[in-house]
Amino acid sequence: MHDHKSNTSHMSDPKYSRRSALFAALCSGLAAVRGWCGAKPVEAALSHPEHVTPQTTVAIESGLKWLASRQVTDGGFGRHGSYARNVGVCALAGTAFLAHRGMTGQYRRSIQECIQYLTSRAQDDGFIVEADVKTHAPLYGHGFATMFLGQVFGEAADPRVRDVLKTATKLILNLQDEQGAWCYTSNPKDADVSITTCQMMALFSARQAGITVPRSAIDRSVEFLRRAQNPDGGFRYRLDDPPESLFPRSAAAVVALTCAGLEDDEAVQRGRDYLHQPHPPLELSPGQLAEYHFYGRFYATHAAWQAGKTEWDRWYPTVRDELLSQQSPEGAWHDANIGDEYATAMALIVLQFPYRNVPLLAMR
Repeated sequence: MHDHKSNTSHMSDPKYSRRSALFAALCSGLAAVRGWCGAKPVEAALSHPEHVTPQTTVAIESGLKWLASRQVTDGGFGRHGSYARNVGVCALAGTAFLAHRGMTGQYRRSIQECIQYLTSRAQDDGFIVEADVKTHAPLYGHGFATMFLGQVFGEAADPRVRDVLKTATKLILNLQDEQGAWCYTSNPKDADVSITTCQMMALFSARQAGITVPRSAIDRSVEFLRRAQNPDGGFRYRLDDPPESLFPRSAAAVVALTCAGLEDDEAVQRGRDYLHQPHPPLELSPGQLAEYHFYGRFYATHAAWQAGKTEWDRWYPTVRDELLSQQSPEGAWHDANIGDEYATAMALIVLQFPYRNVPLLAMR
């Protein structure tokens, strides 16, 4: 990783200084952020979250039961296909269980098995990866695994979690390129918004857990996202690509920038305006979902949560009803590419946002 010249004009900007303070608050520790979104204790305030209907509760319970039944003996998920035992899928499933009632809820054993699987897949250099890699971008799995471990670190019984989280975070920092981004390969032109936002969220989670993450690394990734923003407020895939915006990755970029403390920044406001515009439906036809459907719903829901009550009241009931209509009688959601375990985990995280049991996702 090469050093990047600092932007001193930002440091003199009072808005930037305030954003730095917000970021410092984000990093103040896992226990503190559990009550970030309000003065009332989370458990007391969220016994009956707004917009969570009885039908939603039934769907969540059914989905969690199905997902738990899919966990195999080593703690991973999936027996066949390119994403079998994928660490990212395991991390997202663990996050879905965590979103239910935290580490002490009904699915605490499933969460512990996720932790055990992910720590068992940590290599000496910090890379968390499945034994048989069949995907083109294993850094995605590493990013989601790091994010999950950061969220459970404070309450995990496994003493190895800190060591794994620390080395996994160091690897992410070492892989950041001169542009402030991350790549699938060693080609600097391969850096893109999607993999960069994934690594940024992993860093935010690690820092919540008390792992050292230099502010300069976040600053550089923020500048990369700024350069990737298009005139319409959305985000292109790579800097050298045509200025074509796409809803899922634009939602991810807005979330990452907001987590970096830029919620009042023009880039975030423009991104939110883009997300609020009508977009082509992600469901192409009944039973056929467009690519990145669940990825897009996950980040768009997080972006709506960050935007505040007005946007949340507009977005959540819509995505809630959409997901309820897509659930199978067995309790699962379907994704033909990555798999039903992935789709179900993502859908469950979205539906359980109002419970605020995942600190990183609870922040505004």
